[in-house]
Amino acid sequence: MKRNLYFVFIAASLALLVSAPGRLAYGLPLVLELNLLAFGATAFNSIMKKVDLGPLRDILTLSFIIFLTILYRQFLTLYSPVLALALSFTIYLPAASAFLLGCVYSEQANPVGKNASVCAKFSVFAALFFLLRDILGYGTISLPARNATREIVLFDSYKTSLLSFLATIPGALLIFVFLTSVLLTAQTRMIVIEKAEADNENN
Repeated sequence: MKRNLYFVFIAASLALLVSAPGRLAYGLPLVLELNLLAFGATAFNSIMKKVDLGPLRDILTLSFIIFLTILYRQFLTLYSPVLALALSFTIYLPAASAFLLGCVYSEQANPVGKNASVCAKFSVFAALFFLLRDILGYGTISLPARNATREIVLFDSYKTSLLSFLATIPGALLIFVFLTSVLLTAQTRMIVIEKAEADNENN
């Protein structure tokens, strides 16, 4: 997947990151779900490509994504009903994210292997996003547990109540813009360095 296309998928997955509760404990299950859906659906779509089914292939792949989503929700409910309830409808967002659909339907050799790298990068971005919201908004680092969440308290959030804004959806948008800007800046610098290296080799 091309680097600039990767950032387009991050931007298109805005709803997935912003609409989820602003805790790392709720973000990690969504990141895990997205990875499972990406690997499973990409592999399924690759198999379907070998069978000439025409438009039916897309319908079967989307149906498989929905099936995996429902199956994942059932396992999450068995592990922690509180987590499943807290995530509510957001647990279905990974199935409709542009990031997932872009991975599944991208035309490339060895799509499962290539998507592993892309999903890993996105997972780091998403985990960092939820971690920042958790720390700045609540003063904690929360982790999934069978009885809701396990919290590591870093500081008293009441003393920095102004930062609790960052746990809201508008605050999440600000964090998203900040992280995306940092990544885009890093991408631009990498492109400049690669061009400079290529020019030196040509000279």
